[in-house]
This record gives sequence, C-alpha cells and structure tokens, in this order.
Amino acid sequence: MLLLFVAAVGGVWLGQERIIALFVQEANRYLATPVKVGRMEVSLLDQFPQVSITLHDLRVSGSLPQDTVPLARARRLYFAFDAWDMARGHYRIRAVTLADGQVRVSHDPQGRANYDVIRYDTTATVTDQPFAFALENIRLERVGAVYDDQQRQQRYAVQVHDVKAQLDVEDMLVGVKAQGTMLTGALQLGSDAYFRRKELTLNTRLRVDRAARLVTIEPSELRVGAAAYSVAGRVNYRYATTLDLRAEGRNTDVQSVLALLPARLVSRLSAYRSRGDVYFGGTVRGEMSAKANPRIDVQFGCRNASLYHPALKQAVEHIFLKGSFSNGQAQAARTSVLRLREVRGTLQRRPFSGDLRYENFSDPSLALNLRTDFDVARALQFYPLAAVRSGSGTAQLTLQFAGNLRQFRARPTTAAVRSSGELVVRNLQLHLRDFSQPFTGLNGSFVLRRNDVAVSGFAGRLGASDFRLSGMLRNALPWLLLPGQQLAVDAKLDSRLLDFDQLLRLRQPTPVAGTKTAAAASPAGDYGFRLPPQLALQVQTTAQRVRFRRFRGQHLTGTIRLQNQVLSAPVLSVAAAGGRVSFRGSLDARQPQLLRLSSTVSCQQLPLDSLFYAFEDFGQRFITAHHLRGALTATAESDLYFDGALNPLTDRMEAEVNLTVRNGELNNFQPLQKLSMIAGRERLRHLRFAQLTTPVYIQSRTVYLPEMEIRSNVRAASLIRVTGTHTFDQQMDYHVSIPILPGLLQRTASMGTGPSLLLAIQGDEDNFRVTYDRSRTQAARPAPAAAPATGRKPGLGEIVKPAPSANTTVPSEPRKAFELKKPEKKPAQPQPDEYFDF
Repeated sequence: MLLLFVAAVGGVWLGQERIIALFVQEANRYLATPVKVGRMEVSLLDQFPQVSITLHDLRVSGSLPQDTVPLARARRLYFAFDAWDMARGHYRIRAVTLADGQVRVSHDPQGRANYDVIRYDTTATVTDQPFAFALENIRLERVGAVYDDQQRQQRYAVQVHDVKAQLDVEDMLVGVKAQGTMLTGALQLGSDAYFRRKELTLNTRLRVDRAARLVTIEPSELRVGAAAYSVAGRVNYRYATTLDLRAEGRNTDVQSVLALLPARLVSRLSAYRSRGDVYFGGTVRGEMSAKANPRIDVQFGCRNASLYHPALKQAVEHIFLKGSFSNGQAQAARTSVLRLREVRGTLQRRPFSGDLRYENFSDPSLALNLRTDFDVARALQFYPLAAVRSGSGTAQLTLQFAGNLRQFRARPTTAAVRSSGELVVRNLQLHLRDFSQPFTGLNGSFVLRRNDVAVSGFAGRLGASDFRLSGMLRNALPWLLLPGQQLAVDAKLDSRLLDFDQLLRLRQPTPVAGTKTAAAASPAGDYGFRLPPQLALQVQTTAQRVRFRRFRGQHLTGTIRLQNQVLSAPVLSVAAAGGRVSFRGSLDARQPQLLRLSSTVSCQQLPLDSLFYAFEDFGQRFITAHHLRGALTATAESDLYFDGALNPLTDRMEAEVNLTVRNGELNNFQPLQKLSMIAGRERLRHLRFAQLTTPVYIQSRTVYLPEMEIRSNVRAASLIRVTGTHTFDQQMDYHVSIPILPGLLQRTASMGTGPSLLLAIQGDEDNFRVTYDRSRTQAARPAPAAAPATGRKPGLGEIVKPAPSANTTVPSEPRKAFELKKPEKKPAQPQPDEYFDF
C-alpha cells in the first residue's frame, strides 16, 4: 500500500502539468468572463482520497461590463476527481469545494444579471473529452454570499458555515440536494430588513430542467431555532419568473415569527414570549417581475395560546385568533387585505374581544371593533407606556371605527368615517411622567360620538385639588391619533379646592438656550407654566376654595378661555380677605420664556392688613400688614411679564392703580416717630384718617406716588401731603408737607395758604432718615424780583408758601393698556437739623 501510495503521488506529480493544461483547456470552453488565479497545483492530499486541482487566490469577473466588484473571489477552490478515472485517462471533475470566499450576485437597475459567466457546448458529450465536468458534490465552507437586485430594491446577505450539495445531472436535467447551516445578515426588501442575524438550517431538494427553464422545489425545510418552515412548488423562469409555491410553519410561536420581521415593526414586542398553538400557511402564485407581483394568500392564527413578558411576569391567556392576508386580484398594495377575526382572550381573568379589517395598503381603510374590560395596573405592567409612571383602577372600553385613514388624516373633521364607543373608568389612579402630582380617585364616562367625546361626571383629584368635569371634548379622536390636531374643551368645572401652589408646580419649566433661566438651573420648587398650542378651552369654573401661598379665596366663579396659547377670563370673581375681588384679563403664553399678563383687577372693601398679609407685604418691609388698617377699594390696570418659571420680569412691569382707603390707620410706623415735635408719640403711633384717594403708578421698577392729602386725627398735622417714589430695590424718596399753623389758623392751612413743614424721607427700608426738605423749600421761596412794586412788605402767608404741587408730568412711552403719568422727580438736598424756613 505504501508503494501504491508513493506511486500514485509520483504519478500525480509527474502528470500535473498535463492535468492542469487539460483542466484549463476544458474550463475555457465553458467560461465567458475572465478568471484570475494566483497559482494552481494538483494534490492528492487536499481532498484525499480524491485527487484535486487546487486554485489559490481565485477571482472571477462578472458578466456586466461596468462591474468593478468581482462575481466571486476565494482563497481556495478545489476540483476533485477519482484516481480510477485518472488511471483510465479520463479526468472527470466529481466534486467542487469553495473555501473562505465571497460571492456577489446582482442585477443592475435595468435588470441585467452579472452571473452569465458559463456558456454551454451542446455538441460534445462527456465521453468525447479526456477532461470533463461531472459534478456529484458541491461544498461551501465559510463563504459569504450576497444577492443584490437594484431593480426590485432587494438585497440578501448570508454567511455560509458549511453547506453540502449533491448534483445529479442527466443531460439537461439537474437534481440538487443541499443541506447545511448558515447565518443571515439580513434579507432587505426596500427599507425593511427581515431575518436579521438569524442562524438557519437548510435541507432542500431541487430539480432543474434547463431546457424548460423550470425549477421544481420538492418539500424542503428551513429551520429557525425550533420553528420549521416548509416550502414546495415550482419556479418557471423561461420568460418572466412565475411562482407556484406553498409554505407552512410548524412548531412556531409568536417570538419566532416576530424574529423574522423588521425591527421597526417589532421593536416594542420583541421581549414577549408565547405558548400554545400558533400556525400559519400560504401560497404564492403568479409572475414576479419588475412589472408584476404574484398572488399571495396567507392564513395564520392561534388556538388557546398565551402571550407573556418574562421580566414583568404578566400574561395574556386563552388567546384565540384567526387571521388572513391577501394582496388581492391585482396582486398589489391597493387590493391587499389584512383580517383578524374572532379575536378573544383574557388579561388577569378580564376578557377582551374584537375584529379588525385593514384593506388597500396604498390608501388604507380600517374597520375596528374592540371590546375590553381591564385592570389598569396589570395592563401597564404587560404593555408599559413611557408617558405613565404607574396606574391602578379598572376601565371598560368599547370602540368601533370604520373609514379611510388617508382622508381621516387629511380632513379629520369632514372625512367620511364612522366612530363610536364608550370608556368608563372606576377608581382610576395615574401618575404621569411629566407631572409631579398624581391623578387619584378618577371616575366617570367618556362617550365617543364620531370625532367628539361627551364627558359625564368625570371627577377626581390632582394632588390636593379636586374637580368634577362635564361637557364636550371636541375633535378628541383626531387629537388623540394624529399629530398637530387641536382639542377644544367646552365644559363646566366644579371644585371644592383649587390649590394653585401645587398646580403651578405640576410641570417644571424648560430652560431655553440664551435666556437667564438657562444659565442657572431652576430649583425644584420653582413654578412652571406652559400652555399646549393644540388646546382650546371654554370652561365655566366654580370653586368653593382657592389657595395660593398665603392667599385664601372662596366662591371663585367665572369663565376661562384658551385659544392659541392665550388664556383669558372675561370676568373672574372671588371672595378674599373679607372683601370681593374681580379679575378681567389675558395671559399670552406664546413665548414660553416671556409670559405677558394684561389685566384689570378691582376690589371692594378689602381689609388692608389682610391684603398685605395675603400678598406677603408685596415683597417689601417698609410698610407691612402690622402697620395698616382700613378698607380698600381699588381698580388696577397692569401689564405684567414673567419667565417660564413664573418669576416676574420687573423691568417690564407697568401698572396704574386708583385706590381709596376708608377708615384707615397707620400704626407703629417708625418714620412718624421722627415727627414728635408736632404731636405726641402715642398719637403718632396710631395715626387715623377717614378717607384716602390717590392714583399709584408703576413703571421701570419704580412705584410713583403723586401728591395726596391725608386728613388725620392729629390736630397739629390734620392735613398731610405726601408724594414720592419707591423702587423695587427698596430705595425710598418721599416728600411730606405738614401745616404748622395752630388752632384757628388750621383752616387757612387746609386751604393751602399757610406755612408748612417740608420733610424728606430717604434711604432704604433698613436705613432711612427724615430730614428737612431744603430743595422744596427753595422752590417754594418767592424770588426777590417778584416783590410787589408798592413797597409793601410781604406777609407771613406770602413768605411761607404751601408745599408746591408735585403733579408735574413728564412724557412717557405710549402704553396699550393705559398711559402712565408719573410726577417729576427733583433731586433732594437734605440738610440735617433744619426744619423751618421763614
């Protein structure tokens, strides 16, 4: 045997040049495109016990002239033949092995193939030639294969691990048996990728009639995991490719089917698993070309199956379903129909059922009928929603919808669709992702009438606030299903308590780049305010109690409107601090970081101390709730601006306030103690006045107080005139005029003809001083040239003039709500220890 082996090796070595020459001569008879080979050799060991011709670094060009990528390339290609054939002088290639290679088959945009590399010689027979191909076995090892059809936009990529194929050639008939394993990269159809990264096991039998150009697929099987998919039928490629195929799935489940589909269709379902009988089968018949598609009919379903999520430990059980798909008589998307019939099952013993028909994939129409009773917590565990943190309670839903989806998307209000249904919620609790407070105790019903929803008795709580809502949600269905649609709410809202301290903290403001709030992160306690552009409101509101910081109100009534992110109230009225306040105005929220509130506010008989306490002394400490008593009646027109966290933008604020205070008191006001020279400290400690009426202006972070008269209980200062300014930085500049004539001369002083004590109060809240107002005294002193020509000496009443009026106005920028008139501000030159000027 050793001698025989040595003799065989020697014979192969001695005859390899002749064998290679015969192989090249024979191969050139069949090749229509160039083939480049690094080197060739004849070996007895590579494919032992067969003798092989081994081609190293092979490169096969494609048949398209513009091809730059080769049809095939491989590190090694083995052609094997029997030693007995070689001994008889006949070299018959019985087996081919391709190892470590890449094959790329393609069609260009015109449908031309790149694999027409073989030409057939029908004039010669196998016995005529000393060297011929008689393939019985083909083997692929570690070969990547790509099929790219640019005309149909299809691309298939697989990595063959080890596939063995057997060929039986009888004249023009070729039988193929193949089995092996491979890994699919993806089967790309258009923009969708199927079978992505799946390990496949192939077992197929084919019969190819080259004369009739017919491929017959005997029952073949493709396994993906435990699931098996069988295919049988015929493919005729004489002219256009014509298919007649039958397919069936066995041992399949939901995950095995979902694993074959594109990620965009199953990304949220891929974690689910199923048990039970899941089946499908179908046929593909007809021409498949650039101009035509075959007829596809598929039936699928399940019997007593269950669908569950391993991580959530939740399952839908006892699922029954019958489904079908067909691309219709025209074998096109416009005649395609998907149907789901007799769908039923249970989720935590709560039943659901329904039917669905989806037809005309080019211009789809949908008919849906759904009935379900579900536990919200279980449903959210089984199918989590990103917008919902948690939930509980029960709900019953019935829904019917039928219509054309394109028309519904284009014209939701006028499209010919039919929709109806009802949602009933009981003891529902929801904690939404973007809300800090949960909805609790929700009960009510929602009845769908075409696009609108009628709300009946919908009640619950949001944090500490409660509500009861009844009315109509107009255009609710398009708003729920389509982007950019508006929801119009026409309803009546009743509440026992509205806690705006919580409601305004429901959503945190979103900083915008380039703004001050973007530079520093807002603290967690900041308020936030945002009005959705797709929301419109007309809500009649009644609330027994209203709460915001220190403010406590009762019996709030009025109408709230919202349109195009502008919130308005024609009239809102609330009882607060022992009086009544009414509000009329609008809030423009179209710029999230620049909210504008234009309003008119009026109040009647509000206690001053309660008002100052409720509004936290308006952010200052100079005059507080402890200093004031009296009843305030006022009207205020204002333009106020806020950022997204409801922080006031005081540099933009403008307001005009007309106020009247009756039965007023100014108690324990420290600046009055500086006037002890005109009255006792005890009397100044409790300064009373019957009525005070004056306008107040606010602009440029400054409160302007025109000259006003205060008639007090202090006989020595029964008439006090005050004017001045107070900035938002708590810088004060007040000017006070006090008549100084005693007894019967008070009447003269009250007429503005007597001498006055002129004082200035200047500084800030914590460090202020009361001084002689020298600037006003000099302005009041008559000029020498104005002395009468008669030579008469001026009297006391002519020398000591009353305090000049401070009503001199300066032009201001035009305002939309009102025109602000503020007094002229004159620089003060206080001189200490000077109080009288005669």
